[in-house]
Amino acid sequence: MYAQTYNRTADLDNRVILNVGGIRFETYKATLKKIPATRLSRLTEALANYDPILNEYFFDRHPGVFAQILNYYRTGKLHYPTNVCGPLFEEELEFWGLDANQVEPCCWMTYTAHRDTQQTLAILDTLDIDSDKLSEEELARKFGWEEDYIKARLSWWQKMKPKLWLLFDEPYSSNYAKVYIHIILNQF
Repeated sequence: MYAQTYNRTADLDNRVILNVGGIRFETYKATLKKIPATRLSRLTEALANYDPILNEYFFDRHPGVFAQILNYYRTGKLHYPTNVCGPLFEEELEFWGLDANQVEPCCWMTYTAHRDTQQTLAILDTLDIDSDKLSEEELARKFGWEEDYIKARLSWWQKMKPKLWLLFDEPYSSNYAKVYIHIILNQF
């Protein structure tokens, strides 16, 4: 009987309760020590976020992401939760002191897709054109057709592409664009 009581007391002393965003997670202190030099591996009752009455640590962080982070401590495999955006996941990893390069290969493409999207948007922002302010030469330069413009060899497509882009990207850039957006909006 004493051995059972002792084992149960030792077990309870080795457990830790983490309240993350209102969701309580319970694990062993030894689990959190598996990944050294991280926020969770350095938990002590002296921290301001420790509540001695509830015997838990509180973190006002995303509980869905934390479930994956805690699973990483348990299994050694860091998976990307597909229900959150990449920058949020990166922010959470940084907060907990984890390295984003530890994301499992099966999740890597999904996880890094937001970076590709951000790069594409940055490129599109540099190509953001306003036909009223840019000359034909400036438009040709923006689309990488400067040499064809100088040699007066712009194709029909090279002349039309900036106008089509504005038609879809800037709904009030021309009368055609206004008519198009009016038609589209009235269909729904």
